[in-house]
Amino acid sequence: MKKITLLLFITIASIQFLQAQDDPIESAFKSAFDGNNAFNANIGLTNIDGQNFFGMRIQPEFSFGKFGLGLDIPILFDLESGQIRKEEFEQGAGALRMIRFLRYGNKNTDPVYVKIGDLTGERLGFGSLIGNYTNATSFERRKVGASASLLIKKVFGLEAIYSDLNFSGATKMLGLRPFIKPFGSTDIPIIKTMEIGASFVTDSDDFQEEGVDEITTRYSADGVSANSFDLGMSLLRTSLLNLRVDAQYTKISKIDLLAADNPLADYDAGTGFAVGVETDFRFLANTIFMNARIERQWYGDNYLPQLFNFAYEINKDARLRELLTATSAQGIFGTLSAEILKTVKIGGSLLIPDDLNEDDPESRGAIVSLDLETKQIGRFKARGTYLKAGLNNLSDAFSLDERSLANLIVTYKVGRIFEAGVDYQWTFAANEAGKFIATNQVRPYFGMSIDF
Repeated sequence: MKKITLLLFITIASIQFLQAQDDPIESAFKSAFDGNNAFNANIGLTNIDGQNFFGMRIQPEFSFGKFGLGLDIPILFDLESGQIRKEEFEQGAGALRMIRFLRYGNKNTDPVYVKIGDLTGERLGFGSLIGNYTNATSFERRKVGASASLLIKKVFGLEAIYSDLNFSGATKMLGLRPFIKPFGSTDIPIIKTMEIGASFVTDSDDFQEEGVDEITTRYSADGVSANSFDLGMSLLRTSLLNLRVDAQYTKISKIDLLAADNPLADYDAGTGFAVGVETDFRFLANTIFMNARIERQWYGDNYLPQLFNFAYEINKDARLRELLTATSAQGIFGTLSAEILKTVKIGGSLLIPDDLNEDDPESRGAIVSLDLETKQIGRFKARGTYLKAGLNNLSDAFSLDERSLANLIVTYKVGRIFEAGVDYQWTFAANEAGKFIATNQVRPYFGMSIDF
């Protein structure tokens, strides 16, 4: 029986591999969670850091060919004063925050890709500078950013990320990565996938929310700059398996104001190097689709891998001060995600230095992230994300504090178009003194959800 099962397994895998040779690679690893068309509107009670609001959120999501659009329109009333909550629309991008995303194309597969809105999950190049990134650390700080990539004649390309289309003040975080695929227009296996890029990231952000006591952009206002050079290629590329390797060298320039404020610190420009392997794998007609990446990193003094990540957007000054005490080390960055039966999508990542020291709070910390999304399973559906930085003890990885971001939505289908659910968020909001602090929001709700 075991031999028959093994023979059947090999036969099915062989047939699929032979059929896969004629499949277009570009669509082989398309996610079942892309291209949703749904209209969601719900009403309920929201508790934001002890203050109660009642209202609704309208959250439609549409996909038309290569175009995608998602909105998030909140209408909340304070139960004590009866006034509408305006914080989500004040300062920054204002009413543009209602645009959760506007997208054309798919990154890394289409020659033209543009996305406006929430940039969660975006990275520049292979991610040594901008990685584990989000510009949506809270409702009050929900920024409307832009990400784009362009590939001309399969040879010349450009990636760009701009963190915040709020043009008040100086230039926000801007990342540019011109790249070239010197053999991209040829049919030479492996060689045609070679990609050489150079990344440049700058930030002169001096924007401060009105009435906020704590300044978080003092050092970024002085000017932050970093650059990297990378080389990558696919060693094996079929519609079943895509195996890629890459190498990255990165330099973070010295920030003069940070040095002036800390004259006794041994602080200068920092450099790092990384070698990575990444693979996409699908099996049995996309019943299982996996992506995995493992990266070996070597850090120099005053260097942080993925400097521009979600923690950078929470508090830029705090993130930059970490450069002062960062010493030479080595580490591992790994990611793993899987889609199962086109119904469940789960993933996570871990960035951890070899010398993680729980006795030294100023030593390099680890970063952990988790993601979950499901289609309708029976009557239930769930979606969630979790991020935490600055970990000196992995046993503390799942406690919520000022280093964390979390969101979990669980819904229960009631009839054909109605649902009940709970939306929990651990995020950042301004307190009565105007200081942004970690806070939580709990919102039980009832509403409608229509997929079409």
